[in-house]
Amino acid sequence: MSNDTIQSDTNGKNMPHNGNLLSNYIQKNKINRAELARKMNRSNTSIYQYAVSPSLQMNILWNASLALNHNFVADLGELLPVEHISKREAELENKINTLETELEKLKFELSIYKNIMGK
Repeated sequence: MSNDTIQSDTNGKNMPHNGNLLSNYIQKNKINRAELARKMNRSNTSIYQYAVSPSLQMNILWNASLALNHNFVADLGELLPVEHISKREAELENKINTLETELEKLKFELSIYKNIMGK
């Protein structure tokens, strides 16, 4: 899914076309629209209408996210030209930093052991 098919401009002043966001995901992942309609408890016609709608209600995006196990809200957030780090991203960043520090300690210890063993 290319960004230019979703985002209507490059400076972020216009909201991305939400219908394209959903439609591109459906096409890319070869999702059966009838099955999606059943999962969302909507008609097939509604799913097609969502695909052409430039703006979808949060409820629709939420339900589509649950039905498809894909976070469309996060996709929109990535297109928003405002810097933001979610709590989950911050936690993962902290874990990465902790693991990198631990790895450096282990590498140092290994080099000491190799030195002792003469290898």
